[in-house]
Amino acid sequence: MKKFFLLIIVAASATFLGTVGCSKNTKVPVISFGEGNATEAFVNAGDSKDVLVTINAEAKLKEMRCFKKKIDGEEVPCKSIKKFSNPQKFESTITLRDITSDVILVVEAVDKKNRTTTAEFLVKTGRQPNTQANLLLGFNILNTLGSSYSVSQGKVLLLPKAKEAQQDVDFMFFYGKKNGVTVAAPSDEVVTHVFNNVRYGVQTWAKRNETRFAKVNFDYETASASDITAALSQTSSSMVNHLSNGDVVAFQTASGQQGLVKVFNIGPNSASTLNVSVRTI
Repeated sequence: MKKFFLLIIVAASATFLGTVGCSKNTKVPVISFGEGNATEAFVNAGDSKDVLVTINAEAKLKEMRCFKKKIDGEEVPCKSIKKFSNPQKFESTITLRDITSDVILVVEAVDKKNRTTTAEFLVKTGRQPNTQANLLLGFNILNTLGSSYSVSQGKVLLLPKAKEAQQDVDFMFFYGKKNGVTVAAPSDEVVTHVFNNVRYGVQTWAKRNETRFAKVNFDYETASASDITAALSQTSSSMVNHLSNGDVVAFQTASGQQGLVKVFNIGPNSASTLNVSVRTI
């Protein structure tokens, strides 16, 4: 009888430990933004932005809190929620209003086991239409002139600096026997072969922006955002090649910024320098 009683205790203990063991294996909360787990968006200055936040918490949510963080470091409280109709899956749309400068939405999820997950969503603001004229770029074989361009910074960057600012790099310019004079997005596979430096090459970057391009035949000075949208809806690519003097290329960055690139001088020989103007709209 005693043996039978001990067997019951052992079995019960095993069941309890098994249950505890399973609960310990529950995943930490997972936070996602938008429909496709986006990480950033673009709005015009002064606009508002609705951001869909989804939190999956196997161990059930204890609290969701968020705040807005400006690029200068200032933090603005947003909201805190401690009651949930479905503590294992929470969805809410957070509206960021009157955005006048880049802002980061920071969301924190705390589950019943007091485990915290944090995620960030960047909202970039549009800038006033701007033209960067007579930009001088070096093709990939040169070390003295940059081949990378950042729309948000309005700068041409050498490859080491481009790697540091990889989240802001939108164009890579290069020349090759197969593609000729080319403008391409960091996400384009060809770029990883052209800019393949062991330390700074694009293949080492964690962030490779997916800028879209289309060669167009409308006027660089007067084209509108609707012209660019129409052109990109018909044909868009992560690379435009075989460019010549006078060619105009429409683009849209990963954050939604639109603009035009005009080629006005391909340097003394086809493998030296490139002069362009970039107009954002």
